[in-house]
Amino acid sequence: MNCPYCQSESTSKRGFSPRRHQAPLQRYICKSCGRLFNERTGTPLAHIHKPAEQVERVLKMRSEGMGVRAAARVEEISHATVTLWEKRLAQMESNWSPAAPKGSDVTVEGDELYTRVGENRPASKVSGGR
Repeated sequence: MNCPYCQSESTSKRGFSPRRHQAPLQRYICKSCGRLFNERTGTPLAHIHKPAEQVERVLKMRSEGMGVRAAARVEEISHATVTLWEKRLAQMESNWSPAAPKGSDVTVEGDELYTRVGENRPASKVSGGR
């Protein structure tokens, strides 16, 4: 495993990071810079104390159209936690959504997810309404 701080390949295992009610994470030490890290360091899962599987389930629920509070209730976590996880993932967008190649067209597809923006108004008073 490469060091997330100095990118050195010269690392070795250095015990485990204890975690309450979960399997411990393997800890590593960099022989170049001397810093300790684990497999989550430098990833969106760094400093998240919930299992990666739970984070994945919650984000899947959200991508399928479930509300923030509903997803939080199902997983028995705070709605603020769900929002934090989404913000972390959004910060890593460049890693999972590469730019389109130069000189090519980009196709964007939408889903049937609707979000209220602003105030609720009858369709007759909204521009483009019937």
